[in-house]
Amino acid sequence: MKFLLRWLEEYIALELPLADVLDRLTMAGTETESVETQGVVSPHLVVGQVLSFVQHPNADRLRLCQVLDGTGQRQIVCGAKNFKEGDKVPLALPGAELPGGLKIKESKLRGELSQGMLCSAKELNLTGDSEGLLILPEDAPLGMVFHEYQPVNSVFTVEITPNRPDLLSYIGMAREMAAIGVGKLKKRAFPRFEELASHSLPRSAWTVDRMSDGCRLYGAVTISGIKVGPSPDWLRAKVEAMGARSINNVVDVTNYVLWETGQPLHAFDAQKLTAPAILVRQAKPGEKIVALDGKEHELKQVDLVIADLSGAVAIAGVMGGLATSVSDTTTEILLESAWFEPTRVRHTSRRLGLMSDSSYRYERRVDPQGVLTARDRAIELILKVAGGSVSSQPIVVGELPESPAPVWLRHERVEKVLGTSVSPDQVNIWLAALGLELLADGKADGRSGQTRWRIPTFRADLAREIDLIEEVARLHGLAAVPACLTLGVSPESVPDRVEIRTRQLRKNLASRGWDECVTDVLVEKQVTGGLPSVELLNPLNEQYTHMRPSLKGGLLGVVARNISRGVKQLMLFELGRVYTPAAPGQDSSAQPAVVETTGFAGEPIRLGLLLAGEAAEAAWWQASRGADLFDLKGVTDFLETQAGIPLTARLEAGPVAPSVLKEFGIKTAVFYAEYQLDAWLLADEVVPTFRPLPAYPAVRRDIAVVTDLAMTHDEVKRVILASQIPALEQVLLFDIFTDAKGEKIAADKKSLAYGLTYRANDRTLTEKEVNAWHEQVKGRLQKALNCTFRE
Repeated sequence: MKFLLRWLEEYIALELPLADVLDRLTMAGTETESVETQGVVSPHLVVGQVLSFVQHPNADRLRLCQVLDGTGQRQIVCGAKNFKEGDKVPLALPGAELPGGLKIKESKLRGELSQGMLCSAKELNLTGDSEGLLILPEDAPLGMVFHEYQPVNSVFTVEITPNRPDLLSYIGMAREMAAIGVGKLKKRAFPRFEELASHSLPRSAWTVDRMSDGCRLYGAVTISGIKVGPSPDWLRAKVEAMGARSINNVVDVTNYVLWETGQPLHAFDAQKLTAPAILVRQAKPGEKIVALDGKEHELKQVDLVIADLSGAVAIAGVMGGLATSVSDTTTEILLESAWFEPTRVRHTSRRLGLMSDSSYRYERRVDPQGVLTARDRAIELILKVAGGSVSSQPIVVGELPESPAPVWLRHERVEKVLGTSVSPDQVNIWLAALGLELLADGKADGRSGQTRWRIPTFRADLAREIDLIEEVARLHGLAAVPACLTLGVSPESVPDRVEIRTRQLRKNLASRGWDECVTDVLVEKQVTGGLPSVELLNPLNEQYTHMRPSLKGGLLGVVARNISRGVKQLMLFELGRVYTPAAPGQDSSAQPAVVETTGFAGEPIRLGLLLAGEAAEAAWWQASRGADLFDLKGVTDFLETQAGIPLTARLEAGPVAPSVLKEFGIKTAVFYAEYQLDAWLLADEVVPTFRPLPAYPAVRRDIAVVTDLAMTHDEVKRVILASQIPALEQVLLFDIFTDAKGEKIAADKKSLAYGLTYRANDRTLTEKEVNAWHEQVKGRLQKALNCTFRE
């Protein structure tokens, strides 16, 4: 959020230079993103006054102005049209240097002498956009140096974390700065409603029906007899300095109060509403509304709206409707101040792609106790800048959310976590500065050394003892905690195991000539390959609409780009997460907590391997050879035997379908394998056992199994191993034979030749027992597969 230093100083008296304040703020957890200066410091920039002006004789769009500078009269050529005789304006005299390096000097413009320049707010770096000259108040001292009349203003932008919505306001930031010890809060009390309105107000003609639990509290009040128009200079200057466009005095007040207190407000033109009911309800299916952004938005039943009897007039917590907005003809407004459920606002805002200052705060949770305080502050300012009066009693429907539960704090625990000694009195001072209230010191409850604290409603993030300890650590300063070396060896944790295994896997593949890729998590729909995928509600563009359900699409895109640039050999792998939608009825919140390391349903960790192009380049000793399935099998065998990844983790392995290659414009053969690694990464370490060298010789018997063409090696091997012969040491497939002509074996058959190795650890095997085992294997194969044998 952006903060203006002069505005901030209305709430806190800073005791340190701004640079030191921002450094302390950063060390306390709120990082400064940028600092800039608004305004110009120059002795040649003064307050001038337009005495008279005439049309430039040689230019239709220019005027010759006679301007007083406090010491005399000078002629200025000016192109602005928004001034009149007697107006006071910033005057840059010859010698002044304005932002952007513009140096002012006497010169002729279209043949007429110009002895300076009349300035706009943009030219003085007071706002990002402006039309015409900056018109100053009538009481601006003529001839006064401008930066003495209007001192330069420092503007800083800070990054506020989602758990600190209390800092999204000037009052909240001033409170934080006072807590970290860089200044003292100024006592400011906003008038209450009873001080702003008559004690004999009639009951409001409006009724509010809160038909959804997405709104805990809804407040509304009518103000009549107002005059909508341009905002006064002080209000317009602050609105524009915050980077917003000044609209009118009423709307500017609602924005001002939002920045000041952190509570969003909305003003309806009461005469444009269909009386007498305001409905806080869920949207009807297909209901549409034109919001203040000028666009029509189609709503869903999950969206929360503010409606009258004719239909939706605002998207609750996000943006008001254009049809009921305040305009120059408005004389009566209905001022809304409410507390909406953060998740409801966030869901609607993201789905519609409609972000606003209001939704930004509501979705992070506004202070419930600030709802009516902000309403009263807005009433005070509207009456001040637009006139009118409160015309009826306020409406308040619903109840505020429950206040945070009190938290016990053990001083012993504070020192143990911080690793240093901290005075209990100092801890109490720090927590009180943050707005916490000490309820008990624990002695009466037999809790010596403990204190019980009431948590303010604007700090809902403080729910546990460790949260309070973290606040103490922030205010104490982590730099002040003495460094110490922890001795001993910590046991291996799940994150350690995952990191070690993934690092070793990357190293092993790289050492075998594979190149690692990192592709985009967000992909186009066609890249998903028709797999179930997670679609983004608010995609950045048409290229990034889904989250990848597989690593294949990203790697194929890399292959297409590289082949088009002449790369002939590609051995690529990627290790990363994919994203699949939860099954129907699955609660996505009931997932393992350590998602960064353990993965969870919907975000498994995958390994993708892709081969394309040449497997071997041409050289004097060999011809070039294209990659084939056996090259892919070489790496899958390595992963499943030496690396220890189980066969069950393999999701696919083989050639990529020609139809898929065509979508990517790839004309060469591509081979791909993918593994799901979560179970392997989390599995306990298998301790290797020592196997001594064989003391007795092995005996090998060969067998050629003639079976159907569709039969796989895995099926045959599984039957052989099922024989459960303890001396069977190895099953090796060494030949595959087919005969298309059917001369040696039937054309619809194939021969799989295996070498079976037998060995005993305690003796030399005899011919008789080996032959018996071999016959046992043949019998089992014949019975299970209905096969024959080639002798």
